[in-house]
Amino acid sequence: MQMKYIFTSFSLNFSYKWLAILGLMVVVLWGCEEAFLDPPTTDPESIFDEAWNFADQEYSFFEFKNIDWDQQYSTYRPQVTSSTSEEALFEILADMLFVLRDGHVNLRSNFDRSRNWEWYLNSPENFDYSLLERNYFNQEEQFVGPFVYRDFGDVGYMYYGSFSSLVESEDMDFILNKVQDKRGLIIDVRNNGGGATSNVNRIAGHFVAEDRTVGIFRRRNGPNRNDFGDLFGITLTSQRDDPYTKPVFVLTNRRCYSATNRFVMTMGALPQVTVLGDTTGGGGGTPSFTELANGWQMRVSNTQSFILLTDSTNNEQVAFNIEDGIPPAIRVDLSPTDEARGTDTILEAALRRLRE
Repeated sequence: MQMKYIFTSFSLNFSYKWLAILGLMVVVLWGCEEAFLDPPTTDPESIFDEAWNFADQEYSFFEFKNIDWDQQYSTYRPQVTSSTSEEALFEILADMLFVLRDGHVNLRSNFDRSRNWEWYLNSPENFDYSLLERNYFNQEEQFVGPFVYRDFGDVGYMYYGSFSSLVESEDMDFILNKVQDKRGLIIDVRNNGGGATSNVNRIAGHFVAEDRTVGIFRRRNGPNRNDFGDLFGITLTSQRDDPYTKPVFVLTNRRCYSATNRFVMTMGALPQVTVLGDTTGGGGGTPSFTELANGWQMRVSNTQSFILLTDSTNNEQVAFNIEDGIPPAIRVDLSPTDEARGTDTILEAALRRLRE
């Protein structure tokens, strides 16, 4: 028995030693493998190729915008050499990405951020917040959560400046309870550049009694530039047992972008809603993100969203891509003459129609 015990103890000690040695060898070999792995390539030419390839594999609007991405490579790649400075490389990439005509396409470094603003720069402003403050609010406005509310007697008005500002259900309930007995409600989202799409449902869900499909979307999912997955419905979820069903006017201009574009799409699908003003700025794609090997952040649109419209010639539904904006049901521009005398042409047009 004594000998057996000694033998067993020796075997266990022997095993533990070899396990320890084996573990040490694994650590050493793993470290060697890490040492032999190539570090990320951060030379200017590699960074350019990485950025071009990311857009090539992820961007969703090449065909819709008729963009020859290979031509962009031929145009901009020869401008990059091994000696190109960081700032020069950033400018070259920014110029190339600008061709995509997309406010959701950005390149961000520690010294700059690229963006295309042309979706609104060549359009009339159609909004002046100071005009509202001076001539419509006059200390009669209420600040309800992220909204500015103004009671026009027989019509309610609410301004929402950013979908980045959190909407609480009680904020909407407070306003809708105040306008329950009025002719209708005006929701002004002019100059709202977007934010969180979750706030779209928190507002629009108060105008439907049950969930409903308000649009469709698809995601790019393959190496070819027109590879997309299946179409899925965009669902508006009801937020209120007794939804507001009286007439609603949504005021828009070209600076309505991204989540605001989605809001206009959503509200425009409801029978009691009329969109009035200018075509929105668009932004119908959800971004896909990456970090380049040199640490720069990059994003490009990866999805497409559509509203279903009825073709009057054959009464069939057609899918309308909202990337370049959603036209209003009633086009109204802010008149410079009206503005000079303190009148908001677009707001007055909505008030007049609600009172007719």
